[in-house]
Amino acid sequence: MKMISSVLIAVLLLASGGNAQNSKQPVRVALLPFVDLLGKPSPQSAAFTDLLLSRLIREDGLLVKIAVPDKPGGILDRETALNLGKKQGASLLLIGRIDTADTRQSNRGLPVPTLGRVNSQAATAEVAVEVDVISAFSGKTLETLWSVGKKTIRSNQTWINSRAGAIHLGGGNGSLASPLRQAMSECSDKLARQIVKTSLRTP
Repeated sequence: MKMISSVLIAVLLLASGGNAQNSKQPVRVALLPFVDLLGKPSPQSAAFTDLLLSRLIREDGLLVKIAVPDKPGGILDRETALNLGKKQGASLLLIGRIDTADTRQSNRGLPVPTLGRVNSQAATAEVAVEVDVISAFSGKTLETLWSVGKKTIRSNQTWINSRAGAIHLGGGNGSLASPLRQAMSECSDKLARQIVKTSLRTP
């Protein structure tokens, strides 16, 4: 009888331990809208904030909310941001900025003897960001994360020579404006993975 009781107690302890592990609460995170190098909001910083937020909210171990200023377009200082994060019950506060968000375009032509010419256009976008991961309880910076995303899109146009002049045979007309968005997406995905790893080390 005592042996049966001991076995039942052991099973109950294991079950309760498993339930406690499975019911671990997600890490609450307050995300400040990103700013540019001058510390001001911009269309690019707003777009990156949206991409990162949509990526982070898909993580089961995180509960992420935007910490926005009371006034639209306002900027939060560190102390005000910490207070807002605490009001939201956050354990971590993310303060980030966009260091680089550029798109470079190039146009090269390759002559084809007696036939014509092939023009090649390319647009390369690069996005670099950094984020301070701050403890909402102590106000100390736990870690500074960096992430870079890069994307190149090319488009070729073919022309041939004729008696009537150059004739355009067409070619790829991919949007050369889209690389920046794709570079932001890659950058936000890399950054989200780093944030998840950092959150796992949060007590």
